[in-house]
Amino acid sequence: MKKGMQVLMGLALVLGVVSVAESAVLDFESLRHDDDQIVEIGAVYEESGFRLTATAPDSSLAPSFATAGTELDYVFTGSTALINDNWEGTTILMRTDGGLFQMNSIDLAELFATGEPFTVTFTGLLGNGDSVFQTFNLDGLLGTETFVFDTDFTDLVAVSWLQGDYLFHQFDNIDVTPINAAPIPEPATLLLFGAGLLVVTAVGRRK
Repeated sequence: MKKGMQVLMGLALVLGVVSVAESAVLDFESLRHDDDQIVEIGAVYEESGFRLTATAPDSSLAPSFATAGTELDYVFTGSTALINDNWEGTTILMRTDGGLFQMNSIDLAELFATGEPFTVTFTGLLGNGDSVFQTFNLDGLLGTETFVFDTDFTDLVAVSWLQGDYLFHQFDNIDVTPINAAPIPEPATLLLFGAGLLVVTAVGRRK
């Protein structure tokens, strides 16, 4: 059956069943602006097949993300980052095509160096409907810290996290990996697959 297994492996490659997903890093560098302003960019931002959405706690507020200019020394940490510019606003991360993904890591930084440590909690909605949670501790000092997610943060439909009521944070370099299902074969490919199975069966009978 060695020859038959070789045929099956070849067919798998033709069908695209074996697929390796590459991770993507949302770095927001396209939003860089060299000034001393905090600029709003709207409630939706898309990059590398992912969508970030800002929501506000009530309908009287207009949700929006914002970025700090490179010359705003007491806010800019050396890399363009996003800010959810709403008190108690929620940030939601999803794939633009609605597919599953894995959350690998994220950079977090204080918006202002208050010296008061605080936490940011992430909630992941899994494809099976369950939820996972992870909390990261910021030290209250201006500067970026990288946080790595648990292995539970895979097969995700969405990840959300809350902006503090007065301790705002920035986020940057979101490392995510799309999880791709095998593509649906086209009719011509199905015929090729069927022919391959016949070959495998014939080889098996001969042996």
